[in-house]
Amino acid sequence: MNQDVVKGVLILLVMFDHNEYAHQLYPLFLTGFAFHVLGFLALPFLRPSVALSWDYFQKTLIRYYYPFFLIVSAMGVVTMLTVSGFSIESLKRLLLAFYSGNNDSLKTATQMALLWFLPSLISVLLLKALVDGCSPGGKIFLLGAMTIAHLFVGPLAESIRSYLPLGLLPAIYSVPLCYLLAFFNRQCCERLSNVQGALLSSGIFLAVKCLQMKLGLSQELGFALVSDYSNLPALVVNDLESITGALMLFQLSRLRLLDFLGWFGAQTLPTYLIHPFVALVIYKVCEKMLPDAGLMVKFCISMVLTVLLSVGIARVVMHIGVVRRFCFPKDVNTLVGRI
Repeated sequence: MNQDVVKGVLILLVMFDHNEYAHQLYPLFLTGFAFHVLGFLALPFLRPSVALSWDYFQKTLIRYYYPFFLIVSAMGVVTMLTVSGFSIESLKRLLLAFYSGNNDSLKTATQMALLWFLPSLISVLLLKALVDGCSPGGKIFLLGAMTIAHLFVGPLAESIRSYLPLGLLPAIYSVPLCYLLAFFNRQCCERLSNVQGALLSSGIFLAVKCLQMKLGLSQELGFALVSDYSNLPALVVNDLESITGALMLFQLSRLRLLDFLGWFGAQTLPTYLIHPFVALVIYKVCEKMLPDAGLMVKFCISMVLTVLLSVGIARVVMHIGVVRRFCFPKDVNTLVGRI
């Protein structure tokens, strides 16, 4: 499978989910929409296992936490200037956002709740490395513990998420699903042709999504607003929406006719960080310049412009050496200029 194609489709779905007009046009579909999140979190589970080590830990932090730190710092200052003012309380909220990386703290401190994904991705990567480096017994124990925790994340989230570092709750919730998704994807790749895998996974996802919509189920992984042990049918259906949707994308990426989507997936990290600003400007322009246009017209215009501008700016930015080095380094050596 072509992971650039998968990332391209996933980043398009992220921009779709963050489009104001999409939520007005497709509220029921987007209420329980989560498979794009699991798809991104599960990509490392398709790659060779890496045991947890100091080198891996620091590379992961530099790769993902460093850009997170930069944008949270910048948006924290902007929020203090424009919304909350400079105070001890504002500083405390910003420090909490650096530490916990949870959706609520980031929304309060930076007005950008969507940044939760980066610290949670770091936690997913570190948890995976921890599990993969264990003995078979250790793996069973850790995965069993996270599977049990999966049942309780929803009711516990509000009371404990600010005490846990790096968006740990969404990560713990997601890791068992990521292992399941990787297993099913491996089975499809080994047993089914490209077309068979795409058709079967798409059919299963459509059935699950229709059931989720019919039941009116919702989930928001970033806020840890997820089903739990008290409503197991809802938990199962929502989890299946995430797994089968991501599996469908993984299988569709095996089809060569979708290779062109790899263009959108080449620079997903800068695209992810840039697109909220682009989307906001385009939304404001659409509302001002096209007040009488239909929702569908505004949606199509805003989506096309957001996608092309966000991806285009990201690709240009990553060709500027100084920006790539100081904003999106791959490791410490890149950042300090040793290589």
